[in-house]
Amino acid sequence: MIPVAADSWQSGRRSASLPATVAAMLVAAVLTQSLLTPVNADVSWLITLCERLLGGDRLYVDIIEANPPASVWLYLPTVWLAQRLALAPEPLVIGSALLGAVASIAATGVLAAKLRGLPSGWWLMTGAGFALLILPGALFAQREHFALMLALPATAAIVRIAERRTPNPAVLAAAGIAAGLLMAIKPPFALALLLPALWAAVRVHGWRPFFFPAAAAALVLAAYAAAVVLVTPDYLQLLPMLGATYLPMRDRPLNFLLGPMLVVPVALYLLGRVAGAERTPPLATALFLASAGFALAGLMQGKNYLNHSYPGIALAVVALAVLLAERTAAPASRRLAIAAAALLIGLQLFRAMSVQPPPGLVEAIARAGPAKPRLMTLGTELATGHPAARLAGGRWVGSRPSLFTAAAARYVGLRDPAVRRWYREDLASFVRDVDARRPDLVLVEDRSRSWLLADPAIRRAMARYRPVTRAGTVEVWRRR
Repeated sequence: MIPVAADSWQSGRRSASLPATVAAMLVAAVLTQSLLTPVNADVSWLITLCERLLGGDRLYVDIIEANPPASVWLYLPTVWLAQRLALAPEPLVIGSALLGAVASIAATGVLAAKLRGLPSGWWLMTGAGFALLILPGALFAQREHFALMLALPATAAIVRIAERRTPNPAVLAAAGIAAGLLMAIKPPFALALLLPALWAAVRVHGWRPFFFPAAAAALVLAAYAAAVVLVTPDYLQLLPMLGATYLPMRDRPLNFLLGPMLVVPVALYLLGRVAGAERTPPLATALFLASAGFALAGLMQGKNYLNHSYPGIALAVVALAVLLAERTAAPASRRLAIAAAALLIGLQLFRAMSVQPPPGLVEAIARAGPAKPRLMTLGTELATGHPAARLAGGRWVGSRPSLFTAAAARYVGLRDPAVRRWYREDLASFVRDVDARRPDLVLVEDRSRSWLLADPAIRRAMARYRPVTRAGTVEVWRRR
């Protein structure tokens, strides 16, 4: 076992290197996002959507989005600022995520500094920095990324309550506001804070310390609900369609059981046990519970997308880092756990970095021309047109990112008259957009080409186009 004096000296040396460590990860994040990973499809579409709204289109009327307004409003101020400064919005969106990540790391460190028995903040802050700056890879600035920024300091505040070191009212209000914003982004994310809050309530024998932050969270949610009703009432008209088509689309249970959403957090928890820490800090327990909450939220959403796995994995990484700060009587087991965790986390980082536009599509769009083309997709995948259209200097003119509602309707079956109506409306929207917006290029997906072109109206609309080039499974058609 390491002597106490040596342990203290090592801890002090690590603390002194902490600013440089976080700064190095910040630089690595800037280089990664600038050189290796374009803005991902979800964020690219939401940026496009914000530009259309700022140009006068009406959300859920002129341009359709499956997600609630919070998904749009999250990016709207940054896109508005980019227009005011005559800049491309992507760097500002990435920059806002970088600033948010740094603020989250700092707030988490300040809240955790007063926790009992945290031997060194180096492991916590390094783990948080890695989780927020490096691990997202091409998922950077996703809604789940911003959600994690809110969840980390809020979890630290919960542990303060659990240790009866309740923060002052201003900090409690800030934690409650963070919780409200987290739930506004996606309501299932409430589980990420509910599980550690339940644990903390058991420790302090009641919910009284949570009343004030819960009230702050409720005010945020009430304000958001009022804004939805007053500003975007048309979203409420879409709920029956979303409930009947989009929400029932779920991945197979076996894919969840074998996929990273559940496997990786559980594996990191078990590796923490293998590391043989002499004790488990309350912060590590709360972070693992928050990780489990995000994993459950992913299960509730049912899609098994990589971005849905990210926040649960990231919090498990931070929890493991907190555990590794503890002394152990079994250094060999600790080294084995670190090596296995590094391999597992490296695989997740590789997967996150692999989220890219269809290979060669940007170049195919440039070959097909013209310069700054007006674009649409005949297909069901969001990632086909976004962000390739923006990277190629094109302008999206469709009212929808893809024919996803039609795909969802086919998934649940077309026996229900309402589902058939929404299916037909989705196909009709494509025809209307082609007639009214006259795109220069249409990106046609191989996987959905046959059943889409089987529709007479779509076939007539596409008669005005001819295929001119291809990138993998996507063919580029140009207006005749």
